[in-house]
Amino acid sequence: MNRKRTNGWYMAGSEGSDGKKGRRSGRLRRRFFALLVLLIAGFAAFFLYRQLSEDRGRTEIGRVTRVATTLKQQIRLTNDRILFYDGATLHCVSATGNAEWSYQVGANADYSVNGNRIAAWSGNDIYIMNDRGRLIYNNSMEDVIQFASVGEEFAAVFTGEIDSGIVTVINSDGQTVDKISIDNLTLLNIGFFKAATSASGTQKTEIMWVLGINTTGTVIETELQTYQPGRLSIGRTNLGEHLAYRVFDDGNGNLSVVTTREIQHYNYRGVLQGDSTLIYGYIAEDVKWDGFRQMTLLLPESDIERGMRIGSVRFLSGTLDRMLRLPGECMDARLGSRCVYAFGPREVYACRFEDTTFTPFAVPITITGVIGMLSGNRAVVTSDNDIYVIEMPM
Repeated sequence: MNRKRTNGWYMAGSEGSDGKKGRRSGRLRRRFFALLVLLIAGFAAFFLYRQLSEDRGRTEIGRVTRVATTLKQQIRLTNDRILFYDGATLHCVSATGNAEWSYQVGANADYSVNGNRIAAWSGNDIYIMNDRGRLIYNNSMEDVIQFASVGEEFAAVFTGEIDSGIVTVINSDGQTVDKISIDNLTLLNIGFFKAATSASGTQKTEIMWVLGINTTGTVIETELQTYQPGRLSIGRTNLGEHLAYRVFDDGNGNLSVVTTREIQHYNYRGVLQGDSTLIYGYIAEDVKWDGFRQMTLLLPESDIERGMRIGSVRFLSGTLDRMLRLPGECMDARLGSRCVYAFGPREVYACRFEDTTFTPFAVPITITGVIGMLSGNRAVVTSDNDIYVIEMPM
């Protein structure tokens, strides 16, 4: 019997019917393998396309959402929500523009936000609530409220005259734990931070700081005081004649105080820690923490005061002090979780913290101002009187 080999397959028989069947079988096998190769290539192309699409989505502007509020309605931001006051009621909307809750606080009200806690006041009435709209505390104070601030465990309400009033400290149960008289000090702001006050350093206590201008001397000087609620004053320091306009927790139990000249660091007793950072000519616009690393974004003071577009920003992170040039003139800049973002009228620019150059991204609206950042790298901006949330790139 003759044996012939076709494409590696041995087939018995002559050129008759058996041979034709063998050739037909070989063609079918070749077609099968060709179809299998095409299917594999198609699946590979599909998954490659999906991967490229996902990568491209991470480096493009995401959804742009209009929020049903206007710039005139006293907008504030929590970590992931937008608050606004319409003249009688405090409203909360999500980053996607959905209404979440409303709470009536009365006419001529004002409010402050710290993380996910809110203090609102109108006349003598104070309201403390969380970002879900749940009322934690409500009371009528003895005098007109000038302003209030809230921490994780305590709230501070300042009543009376701006330079001779009372700071009432209230705990989470609604009990008054302190009443602090303010004399010969023009109060600027009050806030809270956590610090380890015990020798072990394992447990942190909430500390209140008070920033004001001392008017008793011949030279006006800024003063920082610290209080442990229930134990009154624990620290007091003179910051000098340069105006302090911002105080923030550095994430390590210390306070960073920003003046018109430098950034200084103090512990919970008001003792200066380490070297200061000279920032004369710049304004601290934004602060963020990455673990124990503090990042600060500075903008040129002269450009802001003259209403000019900014052409560069200054980025501080630990010992890093870097000047970042913008590829186009911008009106403002903010910090995201991984990038410095700068905002132009029709473009936003992104620069990763470890890089030195910005990448431009077009936006479908005309940006006229920046309110701030929400969690998830979402920027809240204005376009004339309209408010938008932009999912930022990178």
